[in-house]
Amino acid sequence: MSEFDFSLLGPAHAPHPDHELVVEGLSVNYGSICALQEVSFRIGCGHAMGLLGQNGAGKSTLLKAIAGLNTPLSGKVEWSGRPVTDMRQEIAYLPQLSELDPRFPLTVQGVVELGRYPHLGDTHPWSPSDSEIVEKALTMLQLNDLRGRRLFQLSGGQLQRTQIARALSQGAHVLLLDEPFSGLDEPSQHLLRDLFQELVNRGRLLLVCHHDLKTVPVLFDTVLLLNREMVGVGPTSEVFTEDHLLQTYPTGPSAEKSDV
Repeated sequence: MSEFDFSLLGPAHAPHPDHELVVEGLSVNYGSICALQEVSFRIGCGHAMGLLGQNGAGKSTLLKAIAGLNTPLSGKVEWSGRPVTDMRQEIAYLPQLSELDPRFPLTVQGVVELGRYPHLGDTHPWSPSDSEIVEKALTMLQLNDLRGRRLFQLSGGQLQRTQIARALSQGAHVLLLDEPFSGLDEPSQHLLRDLFQELVNRGRLLLVCHHDLKTVPVLFDTVLLLNREMVGVGPTSEVFTEDHLLQTYPTGPSAEKSDV
């Protein structure tokens, strides 16, 4: 039984043929440095994909390209048949905890409210409906008692739940998470694992940079192995093999948490 009340999300939906993420021939350079070369894959909603690779393999670069946060050298990224830059309401990027500035003067509720901003504009100012969605997200992730706390007052697990509540208030179908388990104690890791499974069961698509190879089969039904270019992609039971891992980690698996 999940510890989170996802009934507030409404009924789970079955995988939808239009809810497909397509990455085709994606290459990204940082100046003269090739960070990612010719990556291509397709995946629909209702899956959790683990992005695996050693430090500098391009995992974070791939997430940011899917989020529309960097400019590819070549290739395309589409969600539901449209460029991701046109679908920002449906895609949420959750950076590593180490990238968040805890001094930023926002409360938990303020962070979750940020999820509604992609929906606002001249024809949609903040409304009671937006407030209701934020309240539901806070309740789902058990953050009501923490709503007034500043970021620096939160544990790692509480901060991750706050980030996911922001994504849910946004109504995102695709969640891009960069090393979400790093720095969490064991109980928080178990909570986050259960939360991921519930989100997948309810039709969300999760793409997760991850470094702990021991937990991959438990967390992900699909994996993508990177070493600046794609080593393999597909069901975990088929792709997460010793041969592929040797190509992905030529110097041996690393537990480093940073990436380009």
